[in-house]
Parts: sequence; structure tokens; C-alpha cells
Amino acid sequence: MAEAPDIILLTNEHGERVGFEPVATVPYREGLYMILRPVTPMEGADEGDGFVFSVSQVDGDQAEDSGSYLTMETDDAVIDAVFDLYEKDAGR
Repeated sequence: MAEAPDIILLTNEHGERVGFEPVATVPYREGLYMILRPVTPMEGADEGDGFVFSVSQVDGDQAEDSGSYLTMETDDAVIDAVFDLYEKDAGR
């Protein structure tokens, strides 16, 4: 029996929850990035497309205000570099 993939639920700009499957975590320069693939089709994306998210750590005054946050990366140069590193590491 196949294992179900881990799903990360994110909230989009419309307040809707969207599920993503983690593909890879890629260190780039001094940052950390994740490539995530939507589990359901998204408008404007081909099936199987991945998106690059930057990972940031936030330390708040309260425990519930601390943790890792994902933000969709918009810088094309960073996106290309992250995908290039992923493909190089995966031997593609």
C-alpha cells in the first residue's frame, strides 16, 4: 500500500486553504527555500508545476507567534536558481 504524501496547508490571499505536496528543500545563498506542488489543479498552473516558497523563522513573544513561515517567492532569478539547484542535485 502506497504511503500518502505529506500535505502542507497554506492560506492564499483570498483566505482559502490550499494543499501542497513538498517536493524539495533547497538552501540558496543565505536562505532556505521549498519547492511545493499543489495537490489540486490551480488556475494558471500546469499539472505537476512546482512553486518556490521562501522559509523564514519568526520568534514571537508567545509560542503561538513563533515558527516557520512560507512565502511564495516572486523573484524570477531566485526561482530559477532554486529550480536549477534542485535539478542538479536530483541529477536531472
